[in-house]
Parts: sequence; C-alpha cells; structure tokens
Amino acid sequence: MSSPPLKKKQNRLPRPCFRVLFLAFMFWFWGGFCGMNNAFARSAPLAATQAPSAPSSTIAAVPDSLSLHPLHLKLDGRRVSLPDSLRKIEPPIITEEAAGLPQNDVLQQAIRYVTEKAGADGYLQAAPDSLRLPESPGDPLQLWISRGCRFSLSSIEARLIPTANPDTADATAVPEQSEAELQALAGRYLRPGRPFRQESVEREIRAQLDFWEREGYLFARVQPELHIQDCTVAVTLKADPGPLVQVESLRLTGVNRNNPVFLARVSGIREGMVLNAASLRAARLNLENTGLLASVGEAVLMQEPGSSGFIVEIDVEERRTNAVDLLFGYLPDPGGGGTVIGTGDLVLRNVFLPGSRLDLQFERLQQFVTRLDLGFESQHIGSTPFGAGARFRFEQQDTLYQVRTLRLNGRYRLSSTTSLIASLRQEVSVSGALPVAQLRVLDATSLFTGFGITFRDTDRLRNPTRGAELSFLAETGIKRITDANREQFTERSRLNQQELSFSARAYLSPLRRQVISPGLNGFLSLSPEYTESDLNRFGGARSLRGYREEHFQASRMIWGDAEYRYLLDETSYAFVFGALGWYERPALIFEGRPTIAPEDPRPPASQREWLRSWGFGFAVGTPLGTMQFSYALGRGDSFGNGKVHVGLRADI
Repeated sequence: MSSPPLKKKQNRLPRPCFRVLFLAFMFWFWGGFCGMNNAFARSAPLAATQAPSAPSSTIAAVPDSLSLHPLHLKLDGRRVSLPDSLRKIEPPIITEEAAGLPQNDVLQQAIRYVTEKAGADGYLQAAPDSLRLPESPGDPLQLWISRGCRFSLSSIEARLIPTANPDTADATAVPEQSEAELQALAGRYLRPGRPFRQESVEREIRAQLDFWEREGYLFARVQPELHIQDCTVAVTLKADPGPLVQVESLRLTGVNRNNPVFLARVSGIREGMVLNAASLRAARLNLENTGLLASVGEAVLMQEPGSSGFIVEIDVEERRTNAVDLLFGYLPDPGGGGTVIGTGDLVLRNVFLPGSRLDLQFERLQQFVTRLDLGFESQHIGSTPFGAGARFRFEQQDTLYQVRTLRLNGRYRLSSTTSLIASLRQEVSVSGALPVAQLRVLDATSLFTGFGITFRDTDRLRNPTRGAELSFLAETGIKRITDANREQFTERSRLNQQELSFSARAYLSPLRRQVISPGLNGFLSLSPEYTESDLNRFGGARSLRGYREEHFQASRMIWGDAEYRYLLDETSYAFVFGALGWYERPALIFEGRPTIAPEDPRPPASQREWLRSWGFGFAVGTPLGTMQFSYALGRGDSFGNGKVHVGLRADI
C-alpha cells in the first residue's frame, strides 16, 4: 500500500513530537532538581600560591547518569586551549564544602598541563586562583589560573661534582682544561637579565652533555638547580662526568662468514683509545661501508669489576657473501609492439683479499648496443685508510664502433663518511669499416686523470630514511686522433677535453613510515669538437626514468627527481616520483657537412631539450631478495604506453 502524500503546511504537531518535547522537559527538570540539591552554583576561591593538588575531601553523591561537564581553564583571564582528552570532566565532583580543588584526575592533569606550559615560558609560580563549579548538567567547570611574575635569569654557573667513590677504578679525573671549557660553555643559551625559559635550560644541559661525550665521558649526567628569589632565578648546572671510557676490547657478535679481525680493524675502534659518541657512530658507518653486513646494531659498553677499561660489544647481521642484480624492461614502441632489454650484475666479495669486491656486469640496453663491465676493488689495504681498484669496460655499438676503457682508482678515507678519489683512465675508440658518411667515431686514444670525492651519511645502507649521499668527479685529458679519415672532418689531431659528473641524493622522514628523497644529477663535457664516444648516455630505469634506456646523448645534462616512499618494512616500500631534466647534444664533427654526405638527415646544429617524467612502483623484500617494479611515463606518453621495469637483487 502506498503512503499518503505529505502536506506542505502543518497546523499542529504530530503526536511523536509531543512525546519528544515531553521527554526533553522531564530531563531538564530532573537535571535542574539534582543541580539544586547538590549546590553546584557557587565559586570556591583559592590562594594564588596554592599547589594544583588538593587535600583529601569528601565526594558528594552525584548520579553517574549526569552528562560530562566542559572544562574551561583561563590563564590570567585568557582561555587556554586544552588537548581533547582534557576538555571534559566527568562527575562525581566535590561540593563547595571541600576546601581546595576537586579530587578529579582530569582536572589535575589539566592544571599540570597549563602550569607546566606557563613555567616553561618563565612563569614559575603559576597556580590556580579561583574555581566556579557547574550549576547544572552540561554547564562548564571554570578554573582561573594566575601566572604571577615572569622570572628572569640572574646568573648561571656550571659546577663539577666528583663521583660517588673517588677511590675506585671508576673515579673521574677531569683535566683542568676541560673544567675551564665547561665554564666557558655555560651561558650559551641562557643570558643574565633575559627572561627565563625551560627550553633554554634543556639546551644548556644538552650542550654540556655533548661536551662530555666529545671528551669521552659517555656516562655524564647534568642536574640543574634553580634558586628562586624576587622573580629572578639563578641556575646552577651540576655535572657528574662519570668514568672516562677507554676501550679494553671489541667484540663483534654474529660474525660467521667474514674475517672478524678484518671487521674489527675496519671499525676504527682500537684498544686503549678514548671512546666518544662520534667514534661509535663512525664505527657503525665503517662497518656498513664494507658491504658485508646487512645491519649493524648499537654498541653496548660493559665493564668488568675492578677494570678501568670498557668492553665494546656490537651485534651485526651478515649478508650472504655474493649477490646477483638483475633488471629487465619492456619498452613499448609508438607503432605497436615493444623491446625487451636487460642487465645482469654478479658481485663476488672477499675475493683475494678480505673486504674486496669483484663484479661482472653485462648490459643490453638497446637493440644493437652490448656492454661488458669487469671491476675489482679493495676499499681497505691492510690497516691503512687507502683503497685501490681497477675496471675494464667494453662497449660494442653494432658494427659502427667499439670503445674499450681501462680505469685505475685510488681511494683515501678522510673519515667514516668521506673519501677522496684519484683516477687514471685510458679510452680507446675504434671505428668500423664503414663508408665515410656513416662514421660516428674516429680511431682515437684518450688519457684522463681525475680527482673526486664521495660522501655518505645515512642511517642504514639499504633503504635509508635519513641522511645524504654525494659523489663528484672532475677529469681532464688529451684525446689523440689516429684515424686515416681525420683530415676530412677536422684539422686537429689532438683535443684537450674536460669532464665533470656529480650525483646527490637526500633522505628525509617527516612522518613515521614516510620518506621523501630528492636527487640531483649532472654531467658536463668540454671539447673543441665531439664524436659520439665523447657524449654521455642517459635515460632509463637507472637514470631518468620514463624514457628508453640510454636514449639521450649529451655533452651537458642536468636532471633531478623527487621520490615519495611509504615504508612497509625495513626492506619494502611503495613509491611515486616526478622528474625534470635538461640536456644539450652538440653537433658531431661528421654532421653539418653537405659536401661529404648531402643526403644525411642528421641535424647540423646542437640540440637542447627539456624532459619530464613521472611514475610509481614498489620494492618488496622476499626470501630470494629484493624485488623491484616500476612503471614510468615520459613526456608525451599516454598512461597505457609507459615503460615497465622489473628487477631482483638477491644475495647468494
């Protein structure tokens, strides 16, 4: 049966509305009756210096069915914004007969919240002043708090106190120089005559603790004492340095596959050295940089009875000695179909020398481009900060040309985060037996020397969340052209060339499980004239994503990207990215010469172009290793025409 239509005007209320109004009236009447019986309507004055806690008193019998009372706190007449958990107070509430504040947990927490906040800003005597109890259910409970005067700093002093047992092995023997530096350090954030702030006191304490940690007193304690008089406060920072931490021995737990003597030497912790926070952090980075460990735990200091030295114990998790890194990609063609490309990298560690690395890489990034890369490196030669390595690279561009490169590297570790690099590189380019119009390179030999720097300071080696990485290399050299066809293209037989390359990436974690990683990369090649072997190739999954592998050739290029990651666990995350770049490709010495190749369609002038891309993907840690997937789109690509890359990095 269909219901009758509703009328637009109603002259009288229906019966259900009468019932609602009647119930509301009874509820209001009952609340007012209970409110009068409990006499909530008067104010209870409090002394300005009264502490927030109240003496014991009798709680009035108030029905539990009453609604919550809003809590209003005013600091010198101004309403204070409270956290959500402190904005309402539950009955029962003490009646006016009780002297002091009601015994209510929420109220006590709210008072502490306000007075501590005022005290942190220099109002050290902020205290409740007066209270107004609610008259009926739903009415607010109002409390006035007086801040009092704002305290200023009259003086600050740093004082050294001895250890509890000066005759034991743990006795503190602080040099007089350290005591003088401690006195000079006091007052860095607190200045006499300025308003007193709790934050400044905490910064003073942190500065003194940092000072003692640098000196090797890792168990130092600093206790502030406040002397209050006439709205001024004198601060005394009492420092107990504790024992000087000297290393007795180093224990690395969890080491089975690697040489523990080598790892202990690399860590930089030596017997008898004074240990501080910087050396412990450096030890962690040194161990991570070996590439042999999956994780490095925090150092634990232990001291045996009667001993003045400390045992340093670090728990580590080893990686499998060798690794395989595979990457496959599918690049759709504009006219349909696509191309499959791939790279493979085999890494063998601890070959010939502890901590050494031998890697073999094979790449087929374009249909007619094949590349083979073989390298060996030892970052630590004996107990010195020196390292050395060699790398051979062979590149075949179909039948057009081939390039063979031999590079020798030397490394000197300035610190656990920074290394200096020196390089010597020889490059031999050989042209194929081609007609002159098809030449892309000339037979030539180049010799380069270079200098660079690397920096890495991250919280962990894989999937970092904080820190930065940087590499920079500048090279200069001479290219000697020995090709028989040289005179048809250039009068120069010798070219002075310079190359510069850099890459930088930062890791920021503004929120838990979230990482923002911006990066910047660049390359610059300066030469009077260019052949194709002088240009830098970029594009693809390991450079500017969203484009074909090594699709671009440039003498100048710069590009940056920003990647947002959501961490699933320590080895897994999902990401989205955006990238922007610019490059310049100069005209080669073969181009722009119509007398040699009038039918050649290649551009005679240099090319400049802006590039952009975006995409998404994920990395997942599996029992086999870390699996990666990315889907990227370059400028002009439709969503269904993106570049797909799948990779797997597995320790074996």
